[in-house]
Amino acid sequence: MVSVNLKGQSIVLLVANLQDSINYYKGLGFTEENIGGHIHMNHGAVTFILHEAKQVSDVRPNSSVEGGLYFDAFCYTSPAGLKHLYEVFLSKGVEIVNGPHWSEGWSEMTIRDINGYCIAFGA
Repeated sequence: MVSVNLKGQSIVLLVANLQDSINYYKGLGFTEENIGGHIHMNHGAVTFILHEAKQVSDVRPNSSVEGGLYFDAFCYTSPAGLKHLYEVFLSKGVEIVNGPHWSEGWSEMTIRDINGYCIAFGA
């Protein structure tokens, strides 16, 4: 029997302007990688594949839909990593739309990127 071990996932983000989105995520510590003509923004095990929309009106994050979740992507880290990200986000003027909420058992915050995607971070 063959055992399949999937590792990580990639989330496709339809963006209004590809270069602006690349610059935004680079500013948050992501690295850019072009794989087969697709732009991957990587940070640890998280990969966002950026794809430019033909029409800006096509960029509609799931979090903006009535009844949708409050996030489009969720990223897990350590408590120390979350605190570091919070400091980075503050220093870069990133829009924090929820939190941070700090506690012993679980801490979390959510940002909104330049395309309206809500990215949650928890530890």
